[in-house]
Amino acid sequence: MINLPQTLGLIINNPETDINIQEAESQLNMILPHAYKTLLKRTNGCSIGGDVLLYGTEDITERNATWEVQQYASGYVAIGDDGGGQVLLMRLVEDEKKVWIVDAGVMDPQHAELMTGNLLKWVSEGCIIE
Repeated sequence: MINLPQTLGLIINNPETDINIQEAESQLNMILPHAYKTLLKRTNGCSIGGDVLLYGTEDITERNATWEVQQYASGYVAIGDDGGGQVLLMRLVEDEKKVWIVDAGVMDPQHAELMTGNLLKWVSEGCIIE
C-alpha cells in the first residue's frame, strides 16, 4: 500500500497507464519490478524535497542509458537518484521490493547499500536517505 498524499514535500505526476508502462519496458528490454510499476500507476515519477527523484516512464529509458546500468549493473534497473551522484537500483525480479543505492561513478551492485526493504513503504514514509 502506498499513501502519497501524506508525504511532505512530495511533487507527484499524473498516474501512468499500463500501455505506457509496457512501452517503457519494451524500450528497456526488461520487465520492471511489480512494486515499481505500482508506484508508476499512482504517480509517473515523483520528487521529494528536491533530494530524491524517482523516474517516470519518460525518463527511465534515458537515465538507464546515461548511467550505463545494463553494462555495469546487469540485472538491475535504475529507478531514481538523489541528485548528488547516487543512483537508486532495483533488481529485475518481478516481486522485488528492495531498493539499493550506489555511487554513479562505481555503478556496481557489489558496492551498493540497501536503502529500503520495501519501495512503496519507503515512498509513503517520505523517501528518507540517511
